[in-house]
Amino acid sequence: MASKRRRKLERKASQEGDERIAARREAFNDNLWKIGVPVVVSVILVTVIYFGFFYELGAPSADSWNLEEAETGEMYSSEDYYDNGKLTLVEFFHTDCPHCQDQTEPLKEIYEAYGQNNTIDMFSIGGYKMSDQDTKNDISSFKFKYTLSWPHLYDTNGELMRDYGFKSYPSMALIKDGEIVYSHSGELTYDELSEQIEKYK
Repeated sequence: MASKRRRKLERKASQEGDERIAARREAFNDNLWKIGVPVVVSVILVTVIYFGFFYELGAPSADSWNLEEAETGEMYSSEDYYDNGKLTLVEFFHTDCPHCQDQTEPLKEIYEAYGQNNTIDMFSIGGYKMSDQDTKNDISSFKFKYTLSWPHLYDTNGELMRDYGFKSYPSMALIKDGEIVYSHSGELTYDELSEQIEKYK
């Protein structure tokens, strides 16, 4: 009798032990859901915010080109300038654009301060495909009319400005070591453009 009672007590104790273990496991799983899921969500949100607002990706690469100078017919290649250790200023313009016409004076000053002494390389590129796409003669006449001394190139395909991410005139990009380190659409004063050149030259 005592042996049966002992076995019965042992079974009861074992059953209660199993129940306690199951209860602890259930409580652990509940806590895991209550704590673990919010932690995972928080980590994901922090990661998204970091990469969305604080993490800076590398500067975009500048598309290469081989273009003809509208006035002289000389061919220019970006490969000769984008990786030579110097800063390159590229302006995209349209001859009938009033803002582009106004931009010629600040660009003249920039060329006199930085281009003539070979501190930077400098190009203006026209020919973007619009309803009134510039011709090579239009660009050559524009260069002559405003007495501009740096190369004015003709993009025969009319797609290069869009490849650089621009949709309006005038637009400017500063390129160094093959990367676009600064870009802007709209007019810039001499001081505004000079500030960026000093930063990256």
